[in-house]
Amino acid sequence: MIKSIIQHKVFKNFSYLTLGTAISQILSLLAVLKITKILLPDDYGLYTFIFAQGALLLTIADLGVQTIIVRAIAREPEKTNDLVINGILLRTLALIFVSIIYVIYNYFLGNLTILELSLVFLFSLISCVGKLFEIVYIGNQKMLPPSIINLIYGFIWFAFVFLLPESYININNLIYSFLGINLLKNLTFYFALKRHKLLIGKVQGFWLSSKNLVYESWPYFALTLVMLPYRKFSNNFLDINSTIEEVAFYNLSEKFIGPVSMILDIALIAIFPNLSALWISNIDKFKKVISEGFKYYMLLGILLSFLFTMFAYEILGFLFPPSYLPAVIVCQLQIWFLLLSSLDSMIGTILGATDNEKKILQLGIMNSIFSTPIVYYGSKFGAMGLSVAYLTTFSLFQFYIWYVFKKSVAINIKDKALMWGLAIVLFFISYFLVVDLDLVYKILISIVVVLISVKIVVRDLSFKF
Repeated sequence: MIKSIIQHKVFKNFSYLTLGTAISQILSLLAVLKITKILLPDDYGLYTFIFAQGALLLTIADLGVQTIIVRAIAREPEKTNDLVINGILLRTLALIFVSIIYVIYNYFLGNLTILELSLVFLFSLISCVGKLFEIVYIGNQKMLPPSIINLIYGFIWFAFVFLLPESYININNLIYSFLGINLLKNLTFYFALKRHKLLIGKVQGFWLSSKNLVYESWPYFALTLVMLPYRKFSNNFLDINSTIEEVAFYNLSEKFIGPVSMILDIALIAIFPNLSALWISNIDKFKKVISEGFKYYMLLGILLSFLFTMFAYEILGFLFPPSYLPAVIVCQLQIWFLLLSSLDSMIGTILGATDNEKKILQLGIMNSIFSTPIVYYGSKFGAMGLSVAYLTTFSLFQFYIWYVFKKSVAINIKDKALMWGLAIVLFFISYFLVVDLDLVYKILISIVVVLISVKIVVRDLSFKF
């Protein structure tokens, strides 16, 4: 059984992406260590705010086509050239339009200068092209090349930050350098795709191709729009209702939980093309895989969140300056919000693989109506208030999203109640009960909890302690 798992394409893809991205995350976090030792929280807040706004523009300008392109390449690789080239043109035109709207927003509610607005747009444009090159490999279920490329350029960024004299480290120099390195990475992806002969097929006319993409992707785009207020406006809410320092603490907390987020995201990336193809070829096997496998994804997320919360103060308090320590408390809540968010993403991945995009849109609309006012109000109390609002709203919304999921796909997830019970118990243990314990006791408790949890959930395997 173990040999079969190791040789499976999904496991290999997950392993390649996890290893490459994990090392890149570590290098990125080490670079942040030096940056935060030099930049004050308000400067770091502006630095991360610019990237967050660039990511916001890109999220809107994507028009929901990225998921459709991955699915289409997984099913019909001969359409790759058409999907990539017309996808880039479509997203670039959308990005220009969205940027004009953002300039108007910034004039009335924002504080960015013309130069900072230009950097936001450049980051979005470079990412727009590079991400489509990368997802060609994902659609073809070939995860090793992008893992290697991302690792190489992650090391280049790390080396640059550490070799750059401290007197040259400021917001503009860091952003210029980051954009330049990512531009080189885009070129590397392009030539790698040509070398592996993955850019294949004829390119159709832009109007016809983009029309088909938009027609298929509109539920995802509509979902993106309704999800923006409570998923992508966190920086904007803090910028309007709080201070730029709170933006720094919130973004740094997201950087802290990056390794856990990375593992869960990669699992979804590795699974999606395989599920999309399996839904077409063998529905019975598809349902069995979801029924059996979902609990293991939940277990992975629960244990990662538990361990992170247990040791956040010991690790992050040692690594970062005292002025950034408020971010530690924030990230201990954010990690559990990440767990709930990743479970929702898994459900969305399954619904997307089964062509249930309209159900995803329905869930997004309901969540937005329910969550946005609470999240906006929470931002008045800084990064901590925002995190409490996110965790509360997503916890309550789980009742509805699981009801819709079961009704839509008619798949019974094994041990669902057990997994939720385990998540609640481990949250209270790690966040409330062990705050003042010595490190040795925390380690012992963690070992016992992990072993018991694995034994309970994976009880169908014949192993003993």
